[in-house]
This record gives sequence, structure tokens and C-alpha cells, in this order.
Amino acid sequence: MEETLQSQARQLYEVEKLSLTQTSEVLGVSRKKVTRLIRQDDLKRNTGDGIIKPYERLICEWYKERPFLQAIQVLQRLREYGYKGGYTAVKRYTRQFRGRTKKEAYHELEFLPGEEAQVDWMQWRLPFGIVYGFVYILSYSRYVYIKFYPRSSMEFFLDGHVGAFTEIQGVAQRHRYDNLKSVVVKRKPEIQYNARFLDISRHYGFSILACTPGRPNEKGRVERVIRDIENFIRSMDFADIAAVNRKATDWRTSRNQRIHRSTGKPPAEMLKEERLRALPQIAYKAYRHEPGAIGKTGFVTVETNRYSVPSSYCGESCDLLLYPERIEIVVNKEKIAVHQRSFSKKEKIEHPLHRKKLLNRTPHYKQQRIYQLMKNMDKSIEQFIKRGETEGRDGLCMAYELFNLLRGSAKETLISAVKEANSMNISKTSYIQGLMRPSEHKANPVQPQDAGLLNITYEWRNLNDYDTLI
Repeated sequence: MEETLQSQARQLYEVEKLSLTQTSEVLGVSRKKVTRLIRQDDLKRNTGDGIIKPYERLICEWYKERPFLQAIQVLQRLREYGYKGGYTAVKRYTRQFRGRTKKEAYHELEFLPGEEAQVDWMQWRLPFGIVYGFVYILSYSRYVYIKFYPRSSMEFFLDGHVGAFTEIQGVAQRHRYDNLKSVVVKRKPEIQYNARFLDISRHYGFSILACTPGRPNEKGRVERVIRDIENFIRSMDFADIAAVNRKATDWRTSRNQRIHRSTGKPPAEMLKEERLRALPQIAYKAYRHEPGAIGKTGFVTVETNRYSVPSSYCGESCDLLLYPERIEIVVNKEKIAVHQRSFSKKEKIEHPLHRKKLLNRTPHYKQQRIYQLMKNMDKSIEQFIKRGETEGRDGLCMAYELFNLLRGSAKETLISAVKEANSMNISKTSYIQGLMRPSEHKANPVQPQDAGLLNITYEWRNLNDYDTLI
């Protein structure tokens, strides 16, 4: 493709005598690229067996004696030997020598107990999708905390910090970060930190240190850990993100128990030497706030998924509190709905009770709509109703009875009870009721073989009689 484009460019420019601008318009590429295509052969000749070839041995000798020579210094020396070429050819040819002399050296960083922690994100593509790893390491003890998430947005970043602080039971005095948008909004004319992240730093009382752009060596400890994590992930197979987190937890637990090559002690043992700030008594809520709008059908759209709210709030503005595992929908400071968060695409998550008032307006459609709502609420409920229908039960009645059980009970409680019933191949709603509301469930009483045991009486004694035993 590149050779064909080069031939066309040279034909238009050299044979048809079009200008560089006209040639770029005909080919649909930039003027700069046309210039490079036309002069590519000339550059190759200049850098290979062209004008600089007679001086190659001489240049090699110079670099053996002085490997720090710059291209402009080589050009000046070549002029004394009659070199008629330009600087570009010299620069291209000497790059192979000058590249060997670029060696970076850094000061070794040492930290006091509890002084600093380094934090960064990593990402990895797996067969089921991309996972984002929150990586946290204490600079003194080298204790590592890792957790993988389906996203890398603010709520997951905050949740990673809360999880790390909870595990190590404290907070380092200073935290070092790359220039993540979750931490640094802009650096010029002066550094500006993310307001939401400043909130968590004030809550836990740690200071923020952003690395110099382009200097990953400033957080070398976390960079090195990420490299080791990548090697670990590359050698394993994972079915889903839960499996990634299980195996990553086992891996880092083992790593924290091994003797570290630099300290000569296991990080888990050195963690006891860290002088960490105490955790605040009030837990931090790791969420991201977004404004939202409730549609006429009673749904809020978040990341292409639709979540239901009570029908009476249709058309209202709302606030969305996005937690890593759930979504809370708030109207006028009142929480009106809570849903488990979905990371799929274009799903509809609907709570049947949110359609209660709407169902009362259409009684002729009520049972069919409840039947549809209950089956769509969860796969386990759909399976439960289908089993009942195959055994001769009325699916509409089963759905209505399950719908009534939702009143005063959490959606997750009903789903858990239905899953237990499915595991035992039971399709009676009375069994579900017994699991969720045992006080209302009228079970068959147990009759002992000796009926007299039901009428046992005893003589009551005054409590003062037991004082003599002390």
C-alpha cells in the first residue's frame, strides 16, 4: 500500500508536474506525507550507500574513542574531510551509535514507615472483556493490595482506596499518583486536583503528590508490581472478573508472605512496623454523582442500561449515585430506587413494585402485566413460574403471589428464596412465603408420640431461693 502510494505521488509530482499541494489533494493525504513519499528514496540513499558511505569507517572510529559525540559534532568533523552532504543524513546514520550512550540513572528512594503509598491503574484484555486493576503498595513495607474492576471511573478508584485502607487498617501520610484525571484535572498554569478526590483525602487525612509528567521512575515501586501482575495474569485463565479477583487475592497474599528481595523481610511482617494514620470512625461512601432524567415510562438510562423508578416520578429530574455494585436514584434528597448495577449493554432492570400505581389504573391488564414484570425481574423467577405451569399451576396466580411477597421485602431476598426453591425443584409459592415470612407461614405442627409432653407443668420457685447457693 505504501509503495503504491509512493509511486502515484512521484508520478503526479515528477511526470505530471503537479505541486505538492495539488498532489496531496489528488491522493487525499497531507502535504507533509506527500513530501516524505517523494523524497523517501533520496533519504535512503543519503543514509545508506549514498553520500555518507565513504565516511562510515571514520565515523565508527570516532564513536569508539568518544561515544558521547553529537550528530552536529560529527558533521563538523566530516566537513574537514570534504563531506558535501547535509545534517539530516549524518543524524540518521549516527543514531545507531548515539542511542547506546543514552543511559538513565536515578537516585535510590528510601521511605520511612508510614510515609508514603504509591497508587496506579493497570488494564488487561481478557476473553470476556477488559479489566482494570487498582494497585496500591506501601513504599516502606512493600505491602500490596490489588482489586480488579469492570471500569476505571471515579467510584471504582475511590472504592479501591477504601478497600486498601480497610485491609491495612490505616492510611499512609502521603500518596503518590500518576497524572490520572481522577486525581489531577490540569497542571498549568498551576496544578488543580479533582474536587471529588480531594474529598476522600480530607476524610482520611492524607496528602497528594502527583508525579512529574513523563517520569514513571518517581513511582517505581508500583510500576514494578504492575509488571509482576501482568506476568501473573498472562500465565492464568479466567472465566470472569470474580475469578480474576479470587486468583489475584491468592497471588498477592502469597507475595506479601514471601521475603522481599530489598528488605529481607515479608511485607506482611513489615506492615506491623508501618506508622499509619488511624482510620476515621465514619465510613467513606465511594460513589460518583451524576445528574439524570426520568423518562415518561419510568426509567433512567445509565451507560445504555435502563433502571426503573416508581411511576409517580415520571418526567422528574434526579440525582444518580453510582456505586461500584449498585445505583441509587434520588429525587429532592429522597432515595426513590436502588438497583444492582449492570455492566452489560442495553439491559432493562425493572422492579415490579415500581409499577404498582400504574397497574391500579389499568385493572384489566393488571395480572398480565404483573406476570410479565415478575418473569423479567430475574431468570430464577422465570424458571420457578415455568416449572409451576408445567405442573398444572396458574402462572398468573403464581406471579401475583410473588408480587405480593415483594411488599415489605427486598428484591434480593425474594430472588434468593426462589433460587433455593429451584435448587430443590419446588414450585409452590407457599414454600417461598415460609422462607421469607416464617411468622406468617402456617406450617404443619409436629406431634410428639407421647401427647402428655404437650401438657408438662412445673412448680414456680422464688428467685430468692437461689441466693443461698452463692
